[in-house]
Amino acid sequence: MMQQNQAATQPTDIVVGTVTGVAPLEITMNTAMAPLRREVLYLTQAVVEKKIPALDHTHDQTGLSHTHSDSAGTTSVGLSETYTSTRALSNIAALENGKELPVGDGYIILNRGLEVGDTVLMLRVLHGQKFIILSRIFE
Repeated sequence: MMQQNQAATQPTDIVVGTVTGVAPLEITMNTAMAPLRREVLYLTQAVVEKKIPALDHTHDQTGLSHTHSDSAGTTSVGLSETYTSTRALSNIAALENGKELPVGDGYIILNRGLEVGDTVLMLRVLHGQKFIILSRIFE
């Protein structure tokens, strides 16, 4: 009887779900239940997008000049232009589960956000009223 009572209270438990929507966030645990909506989901750092700017690297050198002097006088100034060297940070990639994450809009994605079809590991709390999304699951 105690086991049935404890199961009925839905104590903290590990559950698996599938992301079925991202705007707004929805996760389905099984097809017999309505999807869990954003209001009952807590996101951890492991499932929130993290990105850094993919900065270009530039050097400007201005005011370069070069002259020669001898007994006849001084030559005119040469190399008085601005020199710019630009080198983009290329071939930098973040990997997730062995797959390269996208780089776009000037950012390197360190950790992507949840996407439809992702399988997630969740912790059910507050008698099944709230769920903490711990991580994506890779098979």
